[in-house]
Amino acid sequence: MLRSKIFSRNLFSNILQYKIDIVFPPVSVYVNNLNNVQKRFAGHNKWSKVKYVKGPKDLERGILFTKLSKEIQLAIKLGGPDPALNVRLAAALVSAKRAHMPKDNVENSIKKALGQGKAENIENITYEGYGPGGVAFIIETVTDNKNRTVKDIKHYFAKAGGSMSTVSWMFDKKGTIQFNPGSTQDTIDKMMDNAIEVNGVEDIQELEDNSLEHCSPQITCPPSSVNAIYEELTKKHNYEVIRTSSGYIPTSTVKIDEDDKELVEKFTRFMNNLNDHEDIVKVHNNAE
Repeated sequence: MLRSKIFSRNLFSNILQYKIDIVFPPVSVYVNNLNNVQKRFAGHNKWSKVKYVKGPKDLERGILFTKLSKEIQLAIKLGGPDPALNVRLAAALVSAKRAHMPKDNVENSIKKALGQGKAENIENITYEGYGPGGVAFIIETVTDNKNRTVKDIKHYFAKAGGSMSTVSWMFDKKGTIQFNPGSTQDTIDKMMDNAIEVNGVEDIQELEDNSLEHCSPQITCPPSSVNAIYEELTKKHNYEVIRTSSGYIPTSTVKIDEDDKELVEKFTRFMNNLNDHEDIVKVHNNAE
């Protein structure tokens, strides 16, 4: 890890200008069968629009910038200040750029992580529970006040008729990589054909992404294969990787009855509360 004292103006500038084609925050994936490799998997469902963390168009800029600031600080805390060696930091910086986060905000976040400003005790904490309709949720947070965060999440569960409980046994942890054509002219079908041949890819689906306003392929793989697959997609095929993450894939699902308007409204309100909370960065569930 580089020492703080080497952060001269030039290196500091290099960090801010560093480019790597992955984005934080990532999205969760809905997959039924990861054992069968398929060319196309229609994994997204009618709940996709409320399952993903909202993008800049849907989320208040202040909340989004707070999320990004915390992620930058946590990334430096966990992996050091060099984005060339710290994929999580690189992802957070690119995400901040895509969200048009002011440069001063980014600089302040880096300074805090390096002890050059008012430091914050940033932690990465995961919470679990059952939400409306018995749907299982895994909620990942980046927080500077865990007491506040857990209090808010408990309140959301209780208000929705659910409760906090261990549900991780209902999920498998997998790596995910979402990408687009980049500088190529490849179609969705061509990209999926190329990607499915990459070693380590277990499944692939065409994902509707509200923040990008178009569909793009997303790969499911073992978490340990993410970096190698990223390298092949970007270097061999010249694709642009826009998100990478380790996500929780449900091993079983719970069907939401669309005719139950009260349940649908409660489920949607619960998801919106989670997505709008400044400490919550990923939401995974097993709703069908």
